[in-house]
Amino acid sequence: MFKEFLYFSKGQKIGLIVLAVIIVLLITANQLVPFFVKQPSIENDKDFIAKYEEFKNSLKDKPSRYQKYSPFDERGGGYNYQKLPEPIYFAFDPNTLDSVGFVKLGLKPFMAKNIINYRTKGGKFKTADDFSKIYGISPEQFAKLKPFITISSEFSAENFERKTAETFERKYPEKSDTIRLELNAADTTDLQKLRGIGSGWAKAIVAYRQKLGGFVSVNQLLEIKNFPAETFDRIEKNLFVDVSKIRKIEINRANAEFMRNHPYLDFYKAKAVYELRLNRRTLKNIDELKTLSEFTPEELQKIAPYFDFKEIKRNY
Repeated sequence: MFKEFLYFSKGQKIGLIVLAVIIVLLITANQLVPFFVKQPSIENDKDFIAKYEEFKNSLKDKPSRYQKYSPFDERGGGYNYQKLPEPIYFAFDPNTLDSVGFVKLGLKPFMAKNIINYRTKGGKFKTADDFSKIYGISPEQFAKLKPFITISSEFSAENFERKTAETFERKYPEKSDTIRLELNAADTTDLQKLRGIGSGWAKAIVAYRQKLGGFVSVNQLLEIKNFPAETFDRIEKNLFVDVSKIRKIEINRANAEFMRNHPYLDFYKAKAVYELRLNRRTLKNIDELKTLSEFTPEELQKIAPYFDFKEIKRNY
């Protein structure tokens, strides 16, 4: 860089030198100013202190829309949240009580707002326990409120179920309670004839039946993820099963990879069955699997209908 400086013109060199001198002078002046200029002291300015105290007092006295929740706390050096008044307990229906009432019960304003928003969107409290699901309500707070929760008959679970059924009947008049379906043969169109079964649940039933190889009991519908218990209770009487339609696993032929695809088997159970078969060459009945620690008696009982112990003739 010094070599490049030698190629500047005489005027450019003088300009650079003058600029460098000015920068040095400014830096030096900035360091020396405090020694020659006396700074005003706020500590001895009585007028300033008096105005400051007057302003601070006006903050404490002047009402504010935030004052209920964050009044100025001089001891804390800032704003501090004020405790809500002691709760006043009284019988209430969370489906009809207004936000002021919820605050009187000891709920914070944002919790009252959550409840009102929930109701505005169509939410209903059918039981006292439903109230505990509102965001912000602690188990301890709910325990204190629960004895005072009174759900009117208009919003009760029984009335809700009745209205749902009436709405369903108006919407789907073609669905019948007298229909009878064999669960291992019904397709999605057949299943949608049942009350409470739409296309989504019909597809889920058929998909689970495919994984199982067929149903051995109507109760297996409850094994489908999130299948509504109330829907099962409604359609149970409309269904029956024919176990002869079950697609079984030929236990003396199937490998572990094939068996693990069954909902009642996992990798370890399938591997244990496969290795036992290799050891004994042929498995004759479900009792032989009782020696396997991977299965409980209940699990063997569930999987038994899906195993076919037919002996496979081997050519050696």
